[in-house]
Amino acid sequence: MIRVTAFVHLRADAEPETVDRLVTTVQRAGDEPDIVAADASRVTPNARNAGDVMLLGAFDDLEALERARRAPVVADGVRSLVAACAAHVEIVRYTQGAVRLREPALRDGIQRTLLVRVEPSTDPELVERFEHDVAEMPRYIDAIRNSSLSRVDEMRASLGPEYTHVWEQEFATLDGLTGPYMRHAYHWALVDPWFDAQSPHRIVDDTLIHASCDLRRSILSLARP
Repeated sequence: MIRVTAFVHLRADAEPETVDRLVTTVQRAGDEPDIVAADASRVTPNARNAGDVMLLGAFDDLEALERARRAPVVADGVRSLVAACAAHVEIVRYTQGAVRLREPALRDGIQRTLLVRVEPSTDPELVERFEHDVAEMPRYIDAIRNSSLSRVDEMRASLGPEYTHVWEQEFATLDGLTGPYMRHAYHWALVDPWFDAQSPHRIVDDTLIHASCDLRRSILSLARP
């Protein structure tokens, strides 16, 4: 499955009605035959470097993605609304990594997307250890209902580095992300050292995108190899 996530940075004069129309138009695009799932929402207050609105899309393959881009609801609807309200848009495309599901029927939850850049000089074995530690988090942290770690295929218009990994989690509530997840011992003892500039184990760039938004239903539960 091919995933596309866009981080929309709104203009200061963006009309709230236009932003609302963008969100509902993206959601409606999910009815297109070439789109497995689509969702959109304003980011939550705890987001960092994530712009103002997240757009989420899932497609069977690259051919379906290209067909979806030509669909009127996308080509004429979504693009025109983005042009009307956005100052900048960062877009990441990635092939969906392995998915862990605890609550595939999740509805009215929270989507959390973390984009990170692993330093290119890092030993491949260390990269694999980092990926293993991150991917294993749901085994120990119940607040993570569904999750997937993927490698970036393409990043467009990044305001930060060229990110290498996308770590997605779906939560039942925002409190699950800001509370049990962030405070869990597995998080701060095993995963944080990969990110901490004061740790000898650090391999991740200081700049990242930490984004979260409302999610109408699980997208990861629809992921297929």
